[in-house]
Amino acid sequence: MRRIALAAAALCVSSQAFAWGPEGHSIVAEIAQRRLNAAAAAMVEKLLGRGHSLASVGSWADDVRNERPATYNWHFVSIPLALSDYQPGRDCRDDAARGDCVVKEIARLKRELRCAETDAQKAEALKYAVHFIGDIHQPLHAVLDDHGGNDFKVDVFMRGQVCLGKCVPQRTPSDLHTVWDVTLITRTVWAWGAYVDRLENGWLKTNTDPGDMAPESWAVTAHAAAREVWNAVPATMTLDDDYYRTALPVLDRQLGLGGLRLAKFLNDAYASTDCTAP
Repeated sequence: MRRIALAAAALCVSSQAFAWGPEGHSIVAEIAQRRLNAAAAAMVEKLLGRGHSLASVGSWADDVRNERPATYNWHFVSIPLALSDYQPGRDCRDDAARGDCVVKEIARLKRELRCAETDAQKAEALKYAVHFIGDIHQPLHAVLDDHGGNDFKVDVFMRGQVCLGKCVPQRTPSDLHTVWDVTLITRTVWAWGAYVDRLENGWLKTNTDPGDMAPESWAVTAHAAAREVWNAVPATMTLDDDYYRTALPVLDRQLGLGGLRLAKFLNDAYASTDCTAP
């Protein structure tokens, strides 16, 4: 993978601008962990070490992002909100300093998982795959407008479920991207493991098929979800419990799909030993 040394000061301000929070990445990773086949589970143990879970490396790509600026654009894809398709030349332009986009990087990773030259490089590919397959399912990662919603300023005034009937919400300035990265999850459960259990007992009970496994398709699906939740923001720019109730089914679906697809991605990658294809 490319490692281009750049001054990272300009990135420090926005190093978390395009990422599920650690809760979201852990949720996706744990759902996948429970669905690995024997071959994939053995390879994960070999590369990460005995006792290490996918959730434990789910946010690694964010941890190293500032020191590896050439990976910056791998966390998202920039599809204009008003459009509904993915066009690589428009939405995934290659920047020599910051990379191209998450769609192309995920496609590269499937081969790197099993065909990188060293186990250390294969382990890095695994950690990137866990993170980026999470990222591509966060709806705001698929939107160009307002820097993926980072510049879409809102007020948060929701109880969600953790606070329902027990406390008075405080009006908090935020942005739409942060709401989707962190706020909706932390307004639903106190800890990410409980969200996994919630999905296992809910959305994942009736949804077991990961569907289309093409990363470009994932991007288009996430973009459609982004349009839905973007347009649901009221004119007051205040996200209250009405918005929460609208957003929660979308959040469940995207986290659940991310986990199912990560599991299949790893199972399929480690089922093959072919390293001859480009």
